[in-house]
Amino acid sequence: MNQSFPLPGNKFEVLEQLKSFQTPLENIDYLEVLAQDMRDKLDWMKRDEASKEPGNELEFLKRNDSLSAEAQVKRQLKALQTEHRKELQRRRKLAWIGFKRLPFPVVWDQDSYLEWEASIEGKHRKHDWCLWLRQGLVQSGDNDWCFKDTVIRQARLDALDKGETDDEILWYCLSIDQGFVDFLEIQNINPITQAPGGRGKKVTPELHKVIWRAYRYVCTSLIENPSAQDVWNALKADPMMFDPESIVLEDSLSDDKFFYLLPNLSEPKSYKRLSLDTRLSLLKKNPPKI
Repeated sequence: MNQSFPLPGNKFEVLEQLKSFQTPLENIDYLEVLAQDMRDKLDWMKRDEASKEPGNELEFLKRNDSLSAEAQVKRQLKALQTEHRKELQRRRKLAWIGFKRLPFPVVWDQDSYLEWEASIEGKHRKHDWCLWLRQGLVQSGDNDWCFKDTVIRQARLDALDKGETDDEILWYCLSIDQGFVDFLEIQNINPITQAPGGRGKKVTPELHKVIWRAYRYVCTSLIENPSAQDVWNALKADPMMFDPESIVLEDSLSDDKFFYLLPNLSEPKSYKRLSLDTRLSLLKKNPPKI
């Protein structure tokens, strides 16, 4: 569940907000973000005070309260970082390469997903990544989702530590559409149900992965025991949902065939609807690694 707080107006509000968090690391992350936001607020207050009336007593008192809040934030943060240094070090060791807090990169659509997929799949962590992403999302509207505050804080801080801005994190991670959530559900196939790889095995064609994603989607979202026609209908309705590599030519799907193009092909090939029944039977016996 998301926890959103207004910026504290004094040191007592800082202490009150900290009571809402369950773990020391959550407190530390919140205080680090708060320190950043408080500094921005104070800079704005100084400019605003100067533009109205330099030395205005009321504005000066407001800024003093915020300064006391900022000082409290720094005191609490320093104490917690010292007390829980080992937990911070352990989290940093478990973080994804290039990060200090996030166990995996945060992504918000298929384009950002594909930027990381190959490197994560190379370390055989794709299932863990997709599961973590899905568990970090909460519904914020009828067709909108957002990442939990804990995830957004870590993503913001990791971005700032790398010298980047956190604007992109705040812009994209607070408004994620249903289509990407459905896409994650398709990717998140438990590896226990998949056949193990081994030497001498042929690499599963990319097209078979597309078909298998569509089958899994229909199974989990629409029909418990779908027919080949049900799977074909799902592919035809939204091929891009199951095809992150865009090998299926989107405008080519008809009732009886579609065309696809693989990197090693010089021209598109057709795939017939009649072939799907046999292919699904084979894939159920030997599910592809996705």
